[in-house]
Amino acid sequence: MFENVVALDSKVHADHRLKRSNSFAFAKNVLGAPLAMSEITKASREYPIFFPTSGRFLPVAQMGYRKDGNLYLDKENQWSARYIPAHIRRFPFVMGEKKEVGEYLIMIVKDRISTNADGEVLFKDGSIPTGGAVDRARTFLTDFQKELINTEALLKPLQDADILVPKVYKVEEGGKLLGTVTDLQVVDAEKLAALDDVTLAAWVRSGLMGVIMAHLQSLDNWNSQKSLSVSKSPGD
Repeated sequence: MFENVVALDSKVHADHRLKRSNSFAFAKNVLGAPLAMSEITKASREYPIFFPTSGRFLPVAQMGYRKDGNLYLDKENQWSARYIPAHIRRFPFVMGEKKEVGEYLIMIVKDRISTNADGEVLFKDGSIPTGGAVDRARTFLTDFQKELINTEALLKPLQDADILVPKVYKVEEGGKLLGTVTDLQVVDAEKLAALDDVTLAAWVRSGLMGVIMAHLQSLDNWNSQKSLSVSKSPGD
């Protein structure tokens, strides 16, 4: 989704504009989206939510099981679920880290800007227009980055508590294996219930228990996702 990005520059992109598009075709290969705490409840009503076995420890909304297989895009490349994760909504902008720790650049997918585009201007008189596309993106990306950092901190006790178990999901139709999703973890309900009262109370107060419950309830969405997969065979 963000393979071909460039850092925005007021001089280099002085005459560039955004290309208008309502298509989500860019997300056809996106099979998972990291979630910030504020969006977990909404996402849990639509997608199965898992925890990764490697990389940043953040809840992940699972969206499919094979390449080019995002199950939440319809034939017109519109999003079919009611909630669209922030990871998707930030496109075509993304935050890139400078060499200096803690400093960031605003980056954009290269083919979404052009001097001949009909969308909003990126810069005006050498600066970012207040309320313009880049200004809005900067605010969105900054807030999202802070939320992800806070979510990681919130989930640290869960990661350390040894109540996560690996999970493999298989998608089958008529006895034929269509795909497998691996490298996932889920909370073991029995291990959760066995934790001491002090730990459980602390997790309730911090909000971590709310995340856990949303995660557990979201796993039922895997069955709905299997139904979606039947209508979207690999040849579609």
